Order: sequence, then structure tokens, then C-alpha cells
Amino acid sequence: MRKLAFTLGFAVISAFILAGVLGLALGTNASFTLQPLEERTITLSLQQTDGVSGSFSAVSDDGTGVNFHVTDPYNNTILHYDDVLQRSFSFTAEVQGEFQLHFDNSLSAANRKTVSLNYDVTHYIMGLPQEQFLLIVIAAVAVIGLMLYAVLMPK
Repeated sequence: MRKLAFTLGFAVISAFILAGVLGLALGTNASFTLQPLEERTITLSLQQTDGVSGSFSAVSDDGTGVNFHVTDPYNNTILHYDDVLQRSFSFTAEVQGEFQLHFDNSLSAANRKTVSLNYDVTHYIMGLPQEQFLLIVIAAVAVIGLMLYAVLMPK
């Protein structure tokens, strides 16, 4: 019976340690104010093949939106939208490094904008989203634990 408790305890602790090491998808919500003619940049450190999806909305008194663009670590623009009040976006990191989300209020010289941003970063391990990979690993650990239980169970 002690072998069973030890085996199952080891399997559960291993699964939790693995879950902690791999982490979960990074989801972020932010809200900020852009003063007239101001630009705000948000930096994301991404690994190659990481996926980013999100949306933002801008509230304004004058009805104009914000200019939005995303740059890669080499300062190449990979997404660009002008005069947007609300937009969904997504991209995949082709290289590892610092990607930047740029929000620009240059369309308004007198009115500030309040921007609400929501985005998720999905990391991939061996071609699978990390959540699926983690689920497979936890299932494998559980099966191994059950197999060890069956082998070590007193007869």
C-alpha cells in the first residue's frame, strides 16, 4: 500500500511541477490613455512560432481612432491599421525576439483616447500549443502511474 501511495504521489507531484515549468498561455488585459499626438508601445518577448491574438478598442470624443502597427525584432512592420476604433489582430512570430505593439494618437491634436487592449500569447512545444502538450504529458504520467500501481499492487 505504501508503494501505491508513493507512486501516485510521485506522479501527481511530477505533473504539477511540469505544469509550473511549462507555464500557461500568457493573457493580458490593459487599459491606458493616449494623450494627443502621443504614441504608446507595448513590448512582447516571443519565441519563434509563438502566436499572438488579441483585440483593442479606442474611445474618443472626436470620433477618430488610433493608428496601430506591430513591428518585429528587426523593426519590420508586420501589421498596420490606420484610424481604428476597434480591431482584432493576430500574428505568428517568425523569429525570436522583441515584438512591439504601437498605438499612435497622431490623428488628434486636441483629444485624448482611452485604449483597452486584450491579447493572448500561445507558446508551442513540438508543434503543439503548450496546453495540448501539457495535457498529453499529464495523461502519460497518469497512465504510467496506473501501470506502476497495477505492477506493484500486492496480489
